[in-house]
Amino acid sequence: MAFVNSNGLNLCYEVFEAAEKRDPAPLILIRGLGTQMVQWPPAFIEYFTAAGLDVIVFDNRDVGESDKLDAAGVPDLMALLAGAEAGASFPVPYQLADMAQDVIGLMDALAIDKAHIWGMSLGGMVAQHLAFSHAARIGKIICVMSTSSDPSLPAPPASDLTPPNDDDEGALIDYMTESLAEHGSPAFPTPLATRRALATKVVQRCWHPQGVIRQMAAALADGSRTARLKQIAVPFMVIHGEADSLIDISCGRHIAETVPGALWRPVAGMGHDIGPGLESEIGPDVLAFLGLG
Repeated sequence: MAFVNSNGLNLCYEVFEAAEKRDPAPLILIRGLGTQMVQWPPAFIEYFTAAGLDVIVFDNRDVGESDKLDAAGVPDLMALLAGAEAGASFPVPYQLADMAQDVIGLMDALAIDKAHIWGMSLGGMVAQHLAFSHAARIGKIICVMSTSSDPSLPAPPASDLTPPNDDDEGALIDYMTESLAEHGSPAFPTPLATRRALATKVVQRCWHPQGVIRQMAAALADGSRTARLKQIAVPFMVIHGEADSLIDISCGRHIAETVPGALWRPVAGMGHDIGPGLESEIGPDVLAFLGLG
């Protein structure tokens, strides 16, 4: 792991190089709300490096080992949720557009002219911003288990979005272990021992609920991206699990129907995670989309 200065912040990142590179554009993976780069399954990364892609992972701002924006304060989560439901605008510490600029800054620091983007959940929202605001720097977009935030679509329950603020390490590990199962993929389940080991790594590496709330504030303040999605001209693929209990599959379908020419790939038995074996299920379609099939 290493650090670069991007958009005024220090971002933690890691590059996994392909043994035989088949595409000069790397694949940058963007995590979801409050999650860390160490949560990408090694088998998932290895699938794409074996196919000839350099893969880059990083901690978003406010999580993991990247810079935290504690000086910006912690928004009132319940007030944010109420305001978003009412369609009101409200000030937030930063925007999703800033998180997209972080990715561009990472690319600049690593001298990457153009990259493919895989964005999951909140990372999928950031990927949407990259597609309609930074098209010249983007090869192709894979938007996974995400949403356009259109008001007609179901929203995740507030209880599933509220991070626990608990100093008890054991309780946090128990909570995260259970959460990974609750929203996992029934057809691609992660074993208990793997979930507990991952939860332990995440909590001990850096559990920072204040940063999670600021990330959520950015997502809520962004509002509907429907009109902006209609302007996207870069190749775009949407993947969504039919068993996603956090972001309903109708949200992914709406993105695919809105982005001109988008490919739509629903996945039976996939929840709100990248479970073991999913790389073999969806990987061939992704490689075909990237021209490496």
